[in-house]
Amino acid sequence: MSWANQRIASHDGLRLAMDVHLPPESTWPVPAVVTRTAYGRGVHLAEGRAWRAAGVAFVAQDVRGRYDSDGVWTPYRGERADGAALVDHLLGQPWCDGRIIAYGGSYSGYTAWTMAVERPEAVVGVISLGASLGLHRTKFTPNGILRLSEHIGWWLERADGRTSRAGLRETVLGEDPELLSTLPVADIGARTGVQLPHLDDAIALHETHGYDGDPPEAVTPRELASLTCATLHAGGWYDLLAPEVLQLWARAGAKVCPRPPRELVLGPWGHDLGMAGSTSTGVLEHGTASQLRWGAELVSWVRQVLLRTASSRARVFRVGTGTWVTTEEWPPARAGRRWYAGDGGVLTPEPTAPAAVPFQYDPLDPFPSYLPGHDRRATLARSDAARFRTDPLPADLVIDGVPTVDLSASTTAEGTDWIVRLAHHDLDGRLIELATGAATAPRTGVGQHRTELTPLSVRLPAGSRLMLEITSSDVPHLARHLGTGPDRLRSSCTVVGSQTIHAGPGTAITLPVAPQLPPARPPREPQ
Repeated sequence: MSWANQRIASHDGLRLAMDVHLPPESTWPVPAVVTRTAYGRGVHLAEGRAWRAAGVAFVAQDVRGRYDSDGVWTPYRGERADGAALVDHLLGQPWCDGRIIAYGGSYSGYTAWTMAVERPEAVVGVISLGASLGLHRTKFTPNGILRLSEHIGWWLERADGRTSRAGLRETVLGEDPELLSTLPVADIGARTGVQLPHLDDAIALHETHGYDGDPPEAVTPRELASLTCATLHAGGWYDLLAPEVLQLWARAGAKVCPRPPRELVLGPWGHDLGMAGSTSTGVLEHGTASQLRWGAELVSWVRQVLLRTASSRARVFRVGTGTWVTTEEWPPARAGRRWYAGDGGVLTPEPTAPAAVPFQYDPLDPFPSYLPGHDRRATLARSDAARFRTDPLPADLVIDGVPTVDLSASTTAEGTDWIVRLAHHDLDGRLIELATGAATAPRTGVGQHRTELTPLSVRLPAGSRLMLEITSSDVPHLARHLGTGPDRLRSSCTVVGSQTIHAGPGTAITLPVAPQLPPARPPREPQ
């Protein structure tokens, strides 16, 4: 049974559209899986029927101002009250047994968490798939750099409209390939030719609240820590939201004793979590084991939650092995292995004597971005980077967790960015990014910076090499620093900076490594 195109009143009387998929009436009352989406509830029709066949009701609602729901959509506003109103409505239905599973990915992940914190007595589980918790976080790095291509692309296709505009990003960039190189950055919106009146809202929000602030309607760490429901957290190694997934996994139910069950799933995917069916990312092939049967996975987890048999575990796909690893916690407690950047471009286990490694940074010729999993070796011809390499690995190496980099560096410009990248020279001569992070120097002179890189779990074969690369831009992924002070978004003035990495004891990378493993194959030199 399906009740499509239903309309119910929200907290302020606006009529919001929803579809309800119900199992046979003879099975009522039943629990409900509920999603609230900004991207059109129609894409959930087949899924709704699958949940119905599993004996669970499924409800999909368009958020206010999107698709068939009344009102005007302002991202991340009104969702808490609207989600609470939907849950209250469902609890009053004769088919609902009072147990709600809040479900969603990306923006819908946020709406799922708002239902949980607004109605914790009803929400018994949260399925959080690459959740995006706010513009102030998703559109910026933790140190405050605008994720330029993500921000512009999302706004072109999603925001300032009642419906999404699939493919518009590719169309606009195809017509104007230099769009994301525009200076000042604040002029990009006008150059798109698309009416995007609220494009700068995310920037203003971040300037007011910062990455770790709590803007209006944010789901706070305290609320997450107090949740008593079971939670499922899924993310992809190649998704910019992987660190957000780990924060949610770490915070959910942390202040509750005994702690509610949690499950973490991290795989070799981008933001689609592998649901598009591909087993590869760029030049990296992960094998059929990398694909999960998400429908069966989610039904199984929901049944365990409803039966109160769910337990806590972390499952991560270890790149380079084609296998999944299950642990109680992730990242696991690992003894960090430290490599130091040294003179002559070496990366060694012991610190070398201090040495200056210079390069020039020209904001008008920024270091280019690459998509995840792509071969970056063409960038080795660029001189605007400092690079440090290990000797060939004597045995297979497993890196499992979150690397950190300590960086001693200086610039002659009025501030700069330090883009830090851990890369792998594989046995075929390819250069593949493993993890990345960023730090910002607010002024000229020498500074000491510590930054966390993105999480990873990977096995590297004996004979291959690690490389620590430090640059000052990553365009168009990140809005570049102009070298003229803190305003990188509204200025077009640039200054070439003379950059210096101070190799030796002050610059090092710490990797969470597993105990030494026997080599999976005889070591050979990279080509």
